[in-house]
Amino acid sequence: MIQGIINRLGKDQWELIRGGSTAFIVRILGILLLYILTLFITNNFGAVVYGEFTFFQLSLKILSILSIAGIDAYLLRYISEKPIKANIQNLNNQGSVSVFVNSIILIGLLFLIGSNFYHYFFTERIYLILLMICLFPFAIIKINTESFRALKKSLAYSLYEYGLIPLLTILILFIIHKTDFIENHQPTIAYTAALIFIFCLSLIQWQFPNLKTIVKNFRKHLIEIPKTNKKSFPFLIAGSILFIGQWTISFILKYFEGSAALGNFDAALKIAYLLMIPLTAASVIAAPIFSKRFSDTKEENLKSILKFITNGVFLITLPLSLIIFYFSSELMALYGPEFVESGNILKIIVVGIFFNAITGPIAIFLQMTENQSTVQNVFFIATLLNIALAFFLIPIYGIEGAAWANLIFQIFVNGVLLYYVYRKFGYLSFGV
Repeated sequence: MIQGIINRLGKDQWELIRGGSTAFIVRILGILLLYILTLFITNNFGAVVYGEFTFFQLSLKILSILSIAGIDAYLLRYISEKPIKANIQNLNNQGSVSVFVNSIILIGLLFLIGSNFYHYFFTERIYLILLMICLFPFAIIKINTESFRALKKSLAYSLYEYGLIPLLTILILFIIHKTDFIENHQPTIAYTAALIFIFCLSLIQWQFPNLKTIVKNFRKHLIEIPKTNKKSFPFLIAGSILFIGQWTISFILKYFEGSAALGNFDAALKIAYLLMIPLTAASVIAAPIFSKRFSDTKEENLKSILKFITNGVFLITLPLSLIIFYFSSELMALYGPEFVESGNILKIIVVGIFFNAITGPIAIFLQMTENQSTVQNVFFIATLLNIALAFFLIPIYGIEGAAWANLIFQIFVNGVLLYYVYRKFGYLSFGV
């Protein structure tokens, strides 16, 4: 019976359902853990501390993007294209050495420059110190996570990407909250401790088994860093621009409206991003399939896979969008009394995220089919637009201005990429 279903769906579609279902379940659990963590912080520490914690996480992501330099997406692209042991080991080793060198340089710059300017971004110096501690571990985790993804190991990928860090953070935070240990910094310290533990776990699975090879070829990998960075640069631009834009808007919102407003905005984003779970889960396994089918020149398979994902995501996302939109105030009230009035903010954000979800995995589709330069250009223009809108709207409309900037950004990016897919390949990402 199962074989008959596989034959009717096709091998790729069945692989998407099987791998995507695993990612979907773990992603759901990860989202649940994130909400538990968020609720714990907002109810025990308030919107201001949560805003600082959110800005710390976003700053870490920005720095890690510069440290990783697009190598994570580069590994995803080329490991999935040729998933043999020697190629996997060589690419992961090269990526690890590159990330190590990039991280050391960034940490040095943070130490020299950040010491005098940290107060423009954080209320206290401890956040800068924790950033320097977290940078390399976070970057290596991302490298190893994408290597799992390239091998279609969706359970391992999903656990590292979504589940393990929030789970450990909750456990550590629960323990240290019983003490009076640096009370306002407890969420960030718990997150740092969890990150270091997961870093060690990922090293055991990837770098330690190949440690002799890494040491032996270290000089060779050092020489190849410019070549590796050149190949991964388009992926860096596409990934970094989005996060830099998000960080900039968070900084603008925090500057004009304070940490509490940033905390409200991020809390609304977390609820709205529930709509992205189906698309994210499918994308976990779709990216290596896109890459493999493109290298095999199976164009028709690409079309059927893209439409299969997008149509399925629409059917799941539509009812979920309506529920979140209708019960927006009640959902925000779960975070505490400081968040109740942000129900309308959630409604605005939901519209943009819904449009993102129903256009399908078009950015990943284009990146895996050697159109990453187009994606980087669209993201660059859209991010400039987003920042300009934030500078104009936030001083006038506050947190609501940030929500409208986000909505316009989502529609612009996905609308332009959808149009490019149609012009380049002759079909849309949805329909028959």
